[in-house]
Amino acid sequence: MTKSPVDWAADVLGSGEDILVPVKQLWLDMQRQRIGTGLSVEAFTALLEADGRFEFFEGVDHGEGDEEERALMEELGFYSGPRVKLADRELTAEYVARMLRQSTQNMLEALEGAWEVRPTDDPEAEQQLLEILTLAQQLKHEVDTALEEAGLEGEAHS
Repeated sequence: MTKSPVDWAADVLGSGEDILVPVKQLWLDMQRQRIGTGLSVEAFTALLEADGRFEFFEGVDHGEGDEEERALMEELGFYSGPRVKLADRELTAEYVARMLRQSTQNMLEALEGAWEVRPTDDPEAEQQLLEILTLAQQLKHEVDTALEEAGLEGEAHS
């Protein structure tokens, strides 16, 4: 017998490395496994919200209202919308530190990828991208330093 989408989500959130997951990412994973076929992301969200085992957190809109930009960000692994976790699974300082490190590293890698494919005939765009890349590198350094000072060294830095 196939698991219900809600029980599947509880199993994934209870056993996975990630504690706090974008609902959209969870829904896409569920669809790939052919669970809840035909269930929209909105209906899936409503099912989870109705179950007391789940706790929701406000998400972000990586496309700032632009569907095309949002789709591009999702291809890079940055999902918009609410986040969900099991209510009985604690968000530890170590987990938050790891996620912060991972997010800043992902951002930096995405910007480095954009630098590699930047238009060579647009010096203004190249200068803007270079400035953003420099700020991202500074942010990553500041995050790493702050986490080290807080005693949350975690993984080695890249």
